Amino acid sequence: MSIDLKSYLKLLRIKNWRGYFLIASLGFFLSRGFLFPVRDIIFFYLIILLLSGFGFSINDCFDTEEDKLDKDKENIIVLKKISFKSGLVFSILLAVLGLVLSMKFGLMVFLFCLVEILLILFYSSPPLRIKSRPLLDLVSHGLFAGTLLFLIPVLIFSKNLILLHYLVAFSIFYFSVTLELRNHLEDYETDRKADLKTTVCVLGYKKSEKLLRYLAIFYPVTLTPIFLLINWQCFLIFLALTLTFLFLVLFKKNCRIVRSYGVMDTYAHICFILLIYYYLRI
Repeated sequence: MSIDLKSYLKLLRIKNWRGYFLIASLGFFLSRGFLFPVRDIIFFYLIILLLSGFGFSINDCFDTEEDKLDKDKENIIVLKKISFKSGLVFSILLAVLGLVLSMKFGLMVFLFCLVEILLILFYSSPPLRIKSRPLLDLVSHGLFAGTLLFLIPVLIFSKNLILLHYLVAFSIFYFSVTLELRNHLEDYETDRKADLKTTVCVLGYKKSEKLLRYLAIFYPVTLTPIFLLINWQCFLIFLALTLTFLFLVLFKKNCRIVRSYGVMDTYAHICFILLIYYYLRI
């Protein structure tokens, strides 16, 4: 029993939840969710954790062919520690439980969670398997691993969407698209051997690298109107951060943190922390 439990926990891939948790927490803070009862906060984070677990577990269920070709990936189903059927049932239970909990916050939150689950499902599973459809793989990831995760807490704790929320949602969508492109670049060889038609496989590795670089360079454009809405002091700090980021990306190409796009992650995290700090002071 303990071995089975350990295998199911590995299927959740908890170590990979950080990005989802941070995006949802951004929505939580910008909607001042910390002012709500502890029970509501616990229910919200349970929903996010369940949806994150579902995303990774259902992905492992249907990624067995390409994961067999990657020695660095520890897919529990490929290793036959859990059967495909057991993994699928476990994934569905996570999704259903997340949906049931979302009903506590009303119809709109339930519908957003339902769309989130359906996008994750269609992304990984046949017959649609969006992850193998060029451009749609990037767009779908931008939605379920970005925009929707941000908007769910906003709908729970703020109810009304304002201009700031829409701008942040778009910026997160853009950032999530770049993350997906980076993931597919890392998986290029195994995806190609498994005959997956991802955007990177269709464009080719070098063209995809160029696309990713251009997306990174123009990422600050999606953040600029957000900080213009706050105040001039906040915008000046953002401008200094942006100039530093662009300098590194444009003139320090061989630096490891630039090559790995860790500089983009750091820049995004600092910008959103800055946004939270100044927005909560308003």
